[in-house]
Amino acid sequence: MQSSIHSKFIMTPILSILRDAVNACAGIGYGVETQPLGEYVLQTTLLKMTGASEQKLKCICWEMATNDYVYRYRYLKKNYGECSSYADKNSIYKDIIERIGKIDNSFSVSRIFDDVDVTAKEKGLIEKKIDKAIENQRKKKNGKFTEEAANKLRTGMTAYLTRQGLCEKEKLNFSRIVLSENIQKEIDEVIGASIVTQWEQKNYNNYKRMWGNMTEYVYADGDTLLGKELQALYTDYVYAQRNRCAHNLVSYQNNLPTIKSLVDKNNMYNNYYLHFSILVLLDEIFVRLYKKYQNTLDSVIAV
Repeated sequence: MQSSIHSKFIMTPILSILRDAVNACAGIGYGVETQPLGEYVLQTTLLKMTGASEQKLKCICWEMATNDYVYRYRYLKKNYGECSSYADKNSIYKDIIERIGKIDNSFSVSRIFDDVDVTAKEKGLIEKKIDKAIENQRKKKNGKFTEEAANKLRTGMTAYLTRQGLCEKEKLNFSRIVLSENIQKEIDEVIGASIVTQWEQKNYNNYKRMWGNMTEYVYADGDTLLGKELQALYTDYVYAQRNRCAHNLVSYQNNLPTIKSLVDKNNMYNNYYLHFSILVLLDEIFVRLYKKYQNTLDSVIAV
C-alpha cells in the first residue's frame, strides 16, 4: 500500500477513541460520586468519534484528489461541508467506488468483505437446510423415516452443500452479519466491564439487545452506504445528537426533550452505545474501501 501522511490516520479504527475514554476513566473508581461525569464523558467521546470520522473522509477525498486530477477538479467544485451528514458520507462512499472502478472495472463493493470468515454461518445454514429436508421426509412418509435413513440423507446433503458453497448473495449477507456481530463483540471487550457502561447500565443492556436485532440490516450495498433502517438511525439519532453536542444546543432550556418525546418508544434509540456502534460500522466500511482503493492503485503502479 502506498504510504502517505494521511494513511496511518485513516487506517486507525475509531474504536481506539472508545479505548482512550475507558483508559481516561480508569482511575476514578465506580462510586456514585462519578455519576455527574457520565454525560460529559459520553458526549465528549461521541464528538471525538464523529470528528475523527469526518476528518478521515476529508483525508480520503484529498488522497483521491492527489492521484486523480479530474476528481480533484470535481472535488474542489463540490461542497461536502463537514462530511457529517448522511448525504455527504454517501457521496464520498460513491466517489471511492467510482475511483476504484475507474482503475479496476471488475470491482464490486462486495469484495471489501472477502476476508470476513463466514464458515460458521455457512455451516449453520447447511444444518438448517438438512433439518428441514429431514423434517419434510418424515412428514411425507408419515413418520416412517428411520434414523438410519435420516443420517444417510444428512451425510449426502452435507457433502453436496459444502461442495456447492454459498451463492454470492448468501455470502454477502453473512459477511455483513458477521461484521456487525464482531463490532458488538469488540465494543463489549473495550467498554463492557468499565465505568463507561456502568453510568448507563440499562441503556447498555438495551443497546446489546437492539444491536443483536440489527445485524441483518443492509449496508455497503451497491452505491448505497446504509440501508433505509440504518440511514434513518444515523440521521435521526446519531447525527442529531452530534449536532446538539457540537453546537452546545443541549445547554438551552427550550431545546430539552419534551415529556412526550421521552415516553415515545423510539426514544430508546437515543442511546450513546448504539451511536458508537453505528459510527464504528461506518468507519469499518470506509477503512475497508480505502484499503481496497490503495491496493488497487498500487497494483497499477507496480505494472
